[in-house]
Amino acid sequence: MMTSPGKEIRLSRIIDPRDDRAVVIAADHGYMLGPIKGVIDLERTISSVASGGADGILLSPGQAAKVGRLFRGPRAPGMLVRADWTNAFRSKTYTLPSRHVQHRYMTSPRQAMALGAEAIVIYFFVGYADDTEEAEHVAKVARFARECDRIGMPFIVEPIPLGERITGANYNELVKISIRMSAEIGADAIKAPYTNDVDFYREVVKSAGIPILILGGAKSKTLRDALEVVEEALESGATGTVFGRNVIQAPDPGDMVRSICQVVHEGKSARDVTKPVIGERVRLKVARAADCTGCRICEVACSNAHGGGFDVEAARLYLKEGRGGPRPLVCTLCGRCVEVCPTGALSMDERTGAVILEESRCDSCGICVEECPVGVIRMDENRRPLICDLCGGAPECEEWCPREVFEIVPRR
Repeated sequence: MMTSPGKEIRLSRIIDPRDDRAVVIAADHGYMLGPIKGVIDLERTISSVASGGADGILLSPGQAAKVGRLFRGPRAPGMLVRADWTNAFRSKTYTLPSRHVQHRYMTSPRQAMALGAEAIVIYFFVGYADDTEEAEHVAKVARFARECDRIGMPFIVEPIPLGERITGANYNELVKISIRMSAEIGADAIKAPYTNDVDFYREVVKSAGIPILILGGAKSKTLRDALEVVEEALESGATGTVFGRNVIQAPDPGDMVRSICQVVHEGKSARDVTKPVIGERVRLKVARAADCTGCRICEVACSNAHGGGFDVEAARLYLKEGRGGPRPLVCTLCGRCVEVCPTGALSMDERTGAVILEESRCDSCGICVEECPVGVIRMDENRRPLICDLCGGAPECEEWCPREVFEIVPRR
């Protein structure tokens, strides 16, 4: 809504005016879920997050009072304060699961400002079985909006479809409706779920007319998964993102934030961030063999990258079936094939460190196949060895594997 200079100044501490983008980290989980991983030593987590370049950090009022000193200085992140409390997210996996969703306002905009907040955040639930409850909730959100207007405090609403009237079929539409309602009530920015549909969310963003920060969602399996959500949301027109457990429960929260900032502020793709620079000496590693389902997409991607179409028999890696299920076999770059090649047809690429084949010198003796300690080298239909060349430094098998079985690591 942005009705005052005060709001504009404060919101610029969160949404970077140089690119109109923002990376916000939610660390208010202890307020509603208790001492979960990542918020037990919250000061340490916040320090790490701040070092990673987060634009803003969302806290509960109590924690904001305790760690406010971490937000001092021109390079510190902006502070956002959670004004309300709910038990809605305490599922049966928690010690004290909720029986009936409760929602209460605990802090006023003036109190949040006294704590040093640059913005205040509240939930807006839609999906109540009782229309009266929804009307009362809307009225309370509107009162917050008016008070924020009076004191120049940016008002960020988090609309969440939640309740008896929510179904899988109407969820996305309710996200769209609740975001528009939040804007109509007087929100200056939105913190909302992403619907995993670029075209649909583009309509959502256009309809809102105010900045939207998408939620990072449930804890992602890999960094690549998390960053791809961000990349998609930005493509739809979102202003940035709000990550919670994906960051605060990461082994190195600061490093995770740096990766997110590369996508949000530097315009890098998820692949750019998670892959080494092409040309760097790397190797392919089977990092999560137990996650392999035997789909053979890796073989198809490999074959297609080397001109073999979709013939899995032309792949430079292959799946070996065993008692524990399928396991990918990949070149370890041990160099044994190069050592035993009698014609010098095999050598190590100085740029990538991968094995390369000079076909004109190959006499199809098959010694490389016999001597490969991994057993990954095979002969094609023309009696030429299928040698992994790491696709020039960015293996396609790793790129296309839906289970993130492979990992590209620097070669020591």
